[in-house]
Amino acid sequence: MHIKQLETVFKLESKERYGYLIRKVADFGQVFLIADKKGNYVTCGTDDEMIIPIWPELEFAQELIKTEWRNCVVKMVELTEFMKWMDKLESENYLVGGFPNQKLNSIVVKPIEIKNHLIFECQQYE
Repeated sequence: MHIKQLETVFKLESKERYGYLIRKVADFGQVFLIADKKGNYVTCGTDDEMIIPIWPELEFAQELIKTEWRNCVVKMVELTEFMKWMDKLESENYLVGGFPNQKLNSIVVKPIEIKNHLIFECQQYE
């Protein structure tokens, strides 16, 4: 991905980035997360709100491990596995941060919400 495209998309408002996330994940069938060296996915938020951030493309997540999560790695998750995982996260009261930028600003949704948004978007391709 060209650096200008990366910068342009990161500058979008949170709502616009979330829409970009949904379209790209539905289109390519994968999502990117950041994990620590033990393989645990990173979270942000407070003790009351555990938010798992996700990105639509590898390059966006890689930008965050340059600054925010230096000792971590980017992991790709296939869409089918991600959708199953959303049910588990919902039952454990996690939230999902849809496409945070470098300041970690993002739309925060319940796992069932992002799952439903992705199901709807995937149906547009049928």
